[in-house]
Amino acid sequence: MDLIKENINNLTGLWSLAGRLDGQFLSSEEYAISTVAESEWPNKMWFHLPPTKKILEKTFRAWNSKGIGVALWYPDITKELLESHGLTLKNELTGMSMQLNGSIDHNQRLTYRRVTDAGLAALWSSLFLKAFGYWINPSTVERTMDKVDYLIGNKGQEAIGTAVLFKESPAVAGIHSIGVVPEHRRKGYAADLLNHVLGLAEKEGVCFVTLQASSMAKGLYLKTGFQEDFLLKTFVKS
Repeated sequence: MDLIKENINNLTGLWSLAGRLDGQFLSSEEYAISTVAESEWPNKMWFHLPPTKKILEKTFRAWNSKGIGVALWYPDITKELLESHGLTLKNELTGMSMQLNGSIDHNQRLTYRRVTDAGLAALWSSLFLKAFGYWINPSTVERTMDKVDYLIGNKGQEAIGTAVLFKESPAVAGIHSIGVVPEHRRKGYAADLLNHVLGLAEKEGVCFVTLQASSMAKGLYLKTGFQEDFLLKTFVKS
């Protein structure tokens, strides 16, 4: 199984779903764009094949990509080519994957709620903003919650973290948005959230899980058993 391809398909599938159900989604032979109004996510452009100079010129003539992140995972795209089209690096994540083998640590320090209504969607979005520093419109969460597992982790009566589980194919699930609000960090709750989502994936018969990790979170995922597969870079138009 090509886990890099599965990882990318899961991520772009989630982006596409948000645009289709709560914004705008366009896909051509060469690229796709998914945006949601009054939101900082997904608002992404990506390419279906390695973008050449000709493809970049054609794309940026057709679209004003200001405010839209251009996601690239093709290792052979040169920095000079991107800079010549006004693209600068915004962030870099590591695409990772792991095979599930029944050895999940089911720690019970937290309880969990799945988002099922508008009130929980608003709560999830507010927690996500505290954890990650950018805004996902609650309407996107509400309109996609039948196809995406948005989870809230609670310590006692207090909501302290977020997680997402999304399946694009029966054998592979993507883990997204593992986040803990600042006042509850460094207590191991991110690992609890991760293990809970891994357990859910296992119950659903998933064989492999994928995610994209920041440099700060990568250590947790490596410790859990994930492997590093590729780099995902997001650029913005200057």
